[in-house]
Amino acid sequence: MSTLIYDLDQLYESTFGIRPFRVNGSGNTNKFTHASGSALTTNYLNKEIWLPTKFTALPNTFEKQQFFLPYSVIKISGKKTIVKTAMAERSGTVKELYSTDDYSISLKGFFIDDKNRTWPEADLKAFRELFELQSAFVLNNALTDVFLGGEKRVVIESFDLPEVEGGRKHIRPFDIQLESDSIFTLEVA
Repeated sequence: MSTLIYDLDQLYESTFGIRPFRVNGSGNTNKFTHASGSALTTNYLNKEIWLPTKFTALPNTFEKQQFFLPYSVIKISGKKTIVKTAMAERSGTVKELYSTDDYSISLKGFFIDDKNRTWPEADLKAFRELFELQSAFVLNNALTDVFLGGEKRVVIESFDLPEVEGGRKHIRPFDIQLESDSIFTLEVA
């Protein structure tokens, strides 16, 4: 297994340009590592970290009840919409109408068939099915749990499956862009 992890670190660096850090055996497919948010911010600030990711609360039409990505690195970013108004005879602006936009989430990693070392067709088919869902689903990851709170609902906005060099047919890199989704109840008066 350690050879596989070393190869993944090297492959990640050659595909995405940076070598990720491993947390408590996060390259192990048998464990779902879920570090606390405070440990992440204290120990691993500004480092890309191998953090397994799970998608759950999938519709009954989805073949599996969850979709697990053990070899993934996640990044989350957010921004606010602020209306700024310039006032005469005053320096600066008056800020009003604050609102927090959806969080943008980037998920990078690999689909791997590490049992048979063949093309990861089952994972790719399951991912295609996940992408084509017409509903949001739950994202479970140590980093995003801190920001998404209790809802943790996301939708896939776009994805990219970069090419693999060097004859590694059992590994397929992915770069998935997600966006947070909130449930609102619309009341008509």
